[in-house]
Amino acid sequence: MKNIMMLGGDNTSDRFGSALTRKILEKCPRTTLFGVGGPLMNDAGVRLLYDISEQVSLGIFQSMKGSLVVKRMIKRVVEAMDREQPSLVVQIGLPVFGYKLLEIARAKGIPVLYYYTPLSRGLGNVKGSPFSTVVNKVASISRFETARCEEVGIDYKFVGHPLMDLTDFTLTPSRARAKLGIESEQTKVLAVLPGAREVEVRNALPGVLKALDVVEQKHDDVQIIVSMAPTIRSILVDEIVKKCPADKVRLERDTYSVLRAADLAITSIGTSSLEASLLGVPSVAVYRVPHSTYFVEKLLDRKPNMTITNNILRKTVIPEFIQGHFVHTKVAETVERLLYSGEARQAMLEEFSHLEYELGEPGSVGRAAELVVEMAGCGDDGTTSS
Repeated sequence: MKNIMMLGGDNTSDRFGSALTRKILEKCPRTTLFGVGGPLMNDAGVRLLYDISEQVSLGIFQSMKGSLVVKRMIKRVVEAMDREQPSLVVQIGLPVFGYKLLEIARAKGIPVLYYYTPLSRGLGNVKGSPFSTVVNKVASISRFETARCEEVGIDYKFVGHPLMDLTDFTLTPSRARAKLGIESEQTKVLAVLPGAREVEVRNALPGVLKALDVVEQKHDDVQIIVSMAPTIRSILVDEIVKKCPADKVRLERDTYSVLRAADLAITSIGTSSLEASLLGVPSVAVYRVPHSTYFVEKLLDRKPNMTITNNILRKTVIPEFIQGHFVHTKVAETVERLLYSGEARQAMLEEFSHLEYELGEPGSVGRAAELVVEMAGCGDDGTTSS
């Protein structure tokens, strides 16, 4: 029997990590998986040392107190690493603990596989990064990420993007509208997906709703639907919506129904942006958090784009309104243009058509699991290979 340590934390890594866990256990049912993550990874079969999803959402790790919490967590995780003797460490998504745990694993002779790396988000100065010294291999999820790995000399295997497996392409726009009770075909649905961390929602959603109020004042056929991530408390969004001037605002948690029903999406810069693109929904990306946060410092250390779709396509396809450039009147102008200009919408949709090539074919999570099984030394019969 082999032990594998899984390291995730934010909403996206929890989602991708849970899908990966299930595929690993299908291929090697006797494997033990343990580590750090969220509720989805726990449900999938990862024995959690810590569930840190709530702390990530609230932005606790960006505080002075958070740095002390991280140090204590690292110490406990390293103790578990020594006790459990994992044959492989799998890091998923943005590294909440930095690269410290990966450095320690490498020093102990434990191979490290990275799935959904910061390179896939276009984050950081790759050439000057210590990244290549802390990973043995990258399970590359896009051709953009593959190019970045080649640039810095990191070994990789292109497995494809997990969203090609996890995105629900079966729901039609008409069925989604019926499910949401939107009867008129003339209604323009604006989907708002403000982020999976409360620090994002608190800082970005008020400005988005202010911008959409400008649009709503000029057009009476608009319906605004805010879709909340499972990591976001309803009370927070309720308080923001009550203070906003826009009238036609609904709150939902069924992200796929909202996106499929939408004529336009206003999203954060992360996974929700890419999901909207894959579903063929034109979008605008917004991002605003306090300048002091860890994530802003990391995200601003790259140019020219911050939205995942734009990085993957290597051009500015989706308009971005980031930090000081997030001006509600400019957002309103862009939303109105994309909502009512057929030419602008079609141009964006044509760019989205290239995503399938960039992200690979369905079956990506299974291919990633095969790589994990291979690196961990598990046999096809669910036992460990010698």
